[in-house]
Amino acid sequence: MLRRGRHRQPQARLLAAADTSRAEALLEQHPLETVFLRSEIRQGALRQGALLGVERPDHSLGGVLMQGALVVPWAPDPRDLATLAAALRPQAGWVQLIVGPQAQVTELQTLLQPWLPPVRLLRAEQPHYAVDGATLAPLEGGIAPVRRARVEELDQMAEVGAAMHLGEVGFDPLLVDPAGWRERVLTLIRRGRMYVWMEDGRVAFKADCASVTAEAVQLQGVWTDPALRGQGRATRGLLALCQLLLRETQAVTLFVNDFNDVAIRLYERTGFRRIGSMRTVLF
Repeated sequence: MLRRGRHRQPQARLLAAADTSRAEALLEQHPLETVFLRSEIRQGALRQGALLGVERPDHSLGGVLMQGALVVPWAPDPRDLATLAAALRPQAGWVQLIVGPQAQVTELQTLLQPWLPPVRLLRAEQPHYAVDGATLAPLEGGIAPVRRARVEELDQMAEVGAAMHLGEVGFDPLLVDPAGWRERVLTLIRRGRMYVWMEDGRVAFKADCASVTAEAVQLQGVWTDPALRGQGRATRGLLALCQLLLRETQAVTLFVNDFNDVAIRLYERTGFRRIGSMRTVLF
């Protein structure tokens, strides 16, 4: 009896393609909060062995976690999160980044603290926003000519993205890993996930779709040329982009550093509403 009781306890295990429907059933309950994990599943994360899951006695999944250098949890029940943390412990020393819902990342970081590398950068609370067709502000001042970036614009896009990364994180990826950075930017361009507004051959506005599902798109890297700021381009560019994206998805999401008042005002002005908080830890 004792042996059978232990066997019926939730267990963490590596998920595979056969687990797709159960993983989707768990994540689709919160499509705005889990857009990254759902997008990664559709990009083949389960076939690549990138996700852990908590299997309950009824064979449902109680939590999911992307493992590797990048760790992204979704386990609303703290007991499931503890199970995932125990499974992740042997590889915790190689973790470079944890990002996800604030409460879950905080708890996961606490559970793994003795095994994690030293923290290099902490964004303890990042407001999480979403906009849909009902809340998007009306477009004023004409439609901005936002379009997908092109492969021949790779050099410009890599430089703009690196400049933003330097300001946000504190190091220039074109100096640290130029080939890797350019490959990441090229992948975004080839997947049609980088959008730009060009003026006289320069990037006036840019944003990337980090994750894409039928229910939501998650934006990152929203940027306006510093020399062109204060003239309404960010508002017009973001509105035009959201209009484009909302033709193919139900909502657009993003999260922002809590001290970035300018960006927060931009997002709220264009109709984004706060849906929660995220947390990012760089090691």
